[in-house]
Amino acid sequence: MIYISWEETISQISARAKRLSISWNNISILCENNLENILETLISHNPKLVIIDSISVITSSNINSSSWSISQVKEVAEKLVEYWKQHNITVIIIWHITKDWNLAWPKTLEHLVDTVLFFEWERYEEIRILRSLKNRFGSTWEIAIFKMTENWLLDLKNSWLEFISKENDNNTIWSSLSITLEWTRPIVVEIESLTTYTKFWYPKRSARWINPQKLDLIIAVLSKYSKLWLDSYDVYVNIVRGIKVFEPWVDLSIWASIISNKTNKPIPRDTIFIWEISLTWRIKTCFWIEKRIKEAEKLWFKSIVIPDIDIKSKINLVKIKDINDLVKFIIESPKNNN
Repeated sequence: MIYISWEETISQISARAKRLSISWNNISILCENNLENILETLISHNPKLVIIDSISVITSSNINSSSWSISQVKEVAEKLVEYWKQHNITVIIIWHITKDWNLAWPKTLEHLVDTVLFFEWERYEEIRILRSLKNRFGSTWEIAIFKMTENWLLDLKNSWLEFISKENDNNTIWSSLSITLEWTRPIVVEIESLTTYTKFWYPKRSARWINPQKLDLIIAVLSKYSKLWLDSYDVYVNIVRGIKVFEPWVDLSIWASIISNKTNKPIPRDTIFIWEISLTWRIKTCFWIEKRIKEAEKLWFKSIVIPDIDIKSKINLVKIKDINDLVKFIIESPKNNN
């Protein structure tokens, strides 16, 4: 392996490697930004893996322009692609992204390479999600989840543990659990709600990590078709640990957490809520419901609340038809009748 860097010196890279306790066996470092010199080094050493950090500072003597220019990036990328295809090796090119999580210009680089990977994270979270924007040899629907520690990135085998609270006392938790899909990877998420009597003329609705318009819609349907009036109540909804959920199939879980807090009835911790809500209070079809149910079966869950559909599971399926069935299920839970 050869690690090529021009932005950092050998001493800087060495200091970081020592801090991370990285073994230097079979790792060589080259501080160079001239493409022709880099290619000569690669041909003479014939490595199996090459890392370019970063392509924005690499320049070719054949192009009369500065680094970062479109012509330089295109020339460097084309020569590197030609090299790794001829020698059948792996080359990792580090490139910058914008604040919108898009590759910085030019698009030419994205078209030339085989795979585009990037890390996504929130400022105050140690969770890192590795996503693929392009993959010529596989699906872009897969993600990898890591946890940033003081020394290293750790691969999270049971990632669902990171997105739910560790509290097990059902008498103090007014939240609900659901299973969302990050592409095709199921993740258990916890949705917590708070309802308080408003002090203003217009009640406040606040949502973190979900679309605020979704919360307005859910409250409107809940107020229209059930006896839980929220016209004079502020409603706050939050997804624990800050994972963003855009898919609609956590709607039922949001409903459940709001109902639980409004009625002061905790939800059993071993229950999962899955499905989408419509404006007619009917509950719509959910994509990949079998995948979500199989994930629940592998974990400790004992019940799944879903609409009345023809599906089988190893664990108990609580089938509901409308909001009132959901309210009844939460209020009449065995733990709430003790």
